[in-house]
Amino acid sequence: MNGTEALLELIGCLERVAVPYMVVGSYSSNYYGIPRSTKDADLVVHLPSSRWAELARALPSEIELESQTSFEMVTSTKKELLRVKDSLFQIEMFWLSEDAHDQSRFSRRQRIEVFPGSFVYLPTAEDVVIQKLRWSRGAKRPKDFSDTMAVLQVQGRKLDWPYIEKWCGEHGTLELLAEAKEEAAKVWDDDSET
Repeated sequence: MNGTEALLELIGCLERVAVPYMVVGSYSSNYYGIPRSTKDADLVVHLPSSRWAELARALPSEIELESQTSFEMVTSTKKELLRVKDSLFQIEMFWLSEDAHDQSRFSRRQRIEVFPGSFVYLPTAEDVVIQKLRWSRGAKRPKDFSDTMAVLQVQGRKLDWPYIEKWCGEHGTLELLAEAKEEAAKVWDDDSET
């Protein structure tokens, strides 16, 4: 089972047991931007702690839930690690937190046909940009800034800029946004000349 197959199996399980979710991370930035390879998938799930044992029992046999909950350091969100048997691919499921942007992006998520015949919930392109910049600043991972650039290059002219700027202002990432926008605008300018 490859990574995408494992992700779709997990999503099928979440939908069967009525757990609201959205696919975030590289899968969402790949959809809105320029795809790159990835060895993991990230989801945000809205699930009370009392239901985690129920979810663990419902998982496909190829996917195992690690027994220890951990924390993501940028936003202090709880996360669960799932391993795909006979694979290096892993899936991180982040608990929907009380963080204001986490709540906003979850409420704005959209059901989109990301894979042929398979619809999944994704954050909006704007929320991908906001979160990737937040991660870029907090975790200092160059791939998050590169993902932001890719989304801006593809989606830039269509984005809700006031919404992005509002959250980037709150997260202290307006300078990063300006840098990414300046680079992405070079592609927009090239497109207008053809």
